[in-house]
Amino acid sequence: MRWIKRHGSPKGGFRYTDSTGVATRNAHILSRIDALRIPPGWADVHIAVNAKAAVQAWGMDVKGRKQYRYHGSAIARGDSRKHYRVRRLARDLPRIRAKLHEDFRRDDLSKERVASAAVRLLNVGFFRVGSDRYAKENKTFGLTTLRKRHVRVEGSDITFEYKGKRAIRQWKMISDRDLAAFILQLQGLPGERLFRYQTDGGWADLSARDVNEYVRGLTGWRYSAKDFRTWGGTLRFATVLAELGAAPTLNARKRQVVLAVRLVAAELGNTPAICRKSYVHPIVIARYLDAGETMQLGQSKARVNGHAPEEKALIRFLDRHFPERRKRRRSEDAAE
Repeated sequence: MRWIKRHGSPKGGFRYTDSTGVATRNAHILSRIDALRIPPGWADVHIAVNAKAAVQAWGMDVKGRKQYRYHGSAIARGDSRKHYRVRRLARDLPRIRAKLHEDFRRDDLSKERVASAAVRLLNVGFFRVGSDRYAKENKTFGLTTLRKRHVRVEGSDITFEYKGKRAIRQWKMISDRDLAAFILQLQGLPGERLFRYQTDGGWADLSARDVNEYVRGLTGWRYSAKDFRTWGGTLRFATVLAELGAAPTLNARKRQVVLAVRLVAAELGNTPAICRKSYVHPIVIARYLDAGETMQLGQSKARVNGHAPEEKALIRFLDRHFPERRKRRRSEDAAE
């Protein structure tokens, strides 16, 4: 990828040259550079020659951290908020899992215990949470609306087979001895629905609203059940891409991205288009297409402070390329 380099200082002014050292004087290019609002305090600034590149510029901030400016189409504002929230969820996973474990160990069939089992499944199986309306009108299902006939338990293996959103057939297998035993217990309860809990007056169906309220209560942050699915989609995509490895040309990298999206879409039970648009962090795609960069997977399979190795690797990757933004006073921008 070709870059334009910035020279000069905030006091003396900036000038720009191409890779051969020739000064850049094109008015359209200079206008685009100005629109990127690159902080004057950044050092070693490089601007993409290609106006459509996902990474439009990068440089080193005053603390020596590599920072980026992205093309507007790379990540929309609404998606930006979603992905910041999902990355925060990823950081909170050890705390969330500890609370899930605590609630699951209860010796009852309370709403909290049944909800903890549902969220454990969301965490490992990346299910849709389910909609009562879709189940009634379309006969399509998600986790909370599953019927007992949709689930089979054999030993520690739990197999889910059902028609999901857009009538896409879903098949998932999860191996978990404790969850398998609990699913068998739920299958013995009265009623057609799988996820039910005990009340003072009898039995009630666990709803998507119950699950989302439980998720919000785990940490105090306004996470939702869908955030687990979004994190799972990005994690699986980044893992597949890292395992596929670098490709020498842009066309080859595009083919790798298409393959990875198809594989993850099959796991999520989505179309590839929806998977790429809604469940894969665009920066993971952008960094691979522009520079062939993926998260770095180590050899160890041991958990690190409650995170799986691939989770920790993806969090580090996003921290580097998609850092949290805080509101700053204009004087701070000027100081840079």
